[in-house]
Amino acid sequence: MKLASRKAIAAVVAGAVAMLLAIPHVRGALEADMAWHMLVEVPLVVGIGAVATGFAPRAGAAFARIDRMGLAGWLFASLVLAYWMIPAALDAALASPATNSAKFATLAAAGFALKASASRSPLALEAFFVGNFAWMSATAGLLYQEAEAQLCLNYLADGQQRAGRGLVMVSIACGIAWLVARRRRLGLELERRVNRRAAG
Repeated sequence: MKLASRKAIAAVVAGAVAMLLAIPHVRGALEADMAWHMLVEVPLVVGIGAVATGFAPRAGAAFARIDRMGLAGWLFASLVLAYWMIPAALDAALASPATNSAKFATLAAAGFALKASASRSPLALEAFFVGNFAWMSATAGLLYQEAEAQLCLNYLADGQQRAGRGLVMVSIACGIAWLVARRRRLGLELERRVNRRAAG
């Protein structure tokens, strides 16, 4: 499939998802359960932001000026995702429409930054941040499962348990997905190092 066709399909899907999330009943249904909130709504909004990079070249060019080797984008996205894993942050988003709007804006910006930074970041930098996110997700997931009391005021303990199990699975999936996506670059990098050692 041609790149233009893939971009068009991604844009249609992202637009449809954005319209669905704009419907209060749909958004309310997702946010009524901690697992759906963290494991479905959050990734969908990040994905919308990632798709937007292909349709905002000026914003991408402006961001590139401060995003040397992708460091700023990866750091920003990591901080945003870490913040929205905090139970108190989820409670605040449910309690305040302004905070919930900020959640959507920052998560979309994180997706934009991740996609833009991935095009210029070295493998070592990506591996560091992907590994850090996987560790952070797994740790949060285990804490959610082991907590004796509910951590969110708005969610029951069973939803917390499911969110915790889901975060652990997300941490594993992220590592595998990154390795699959970067297998060609990893192979080329390994081949270059082998050839360099052989020549030396």
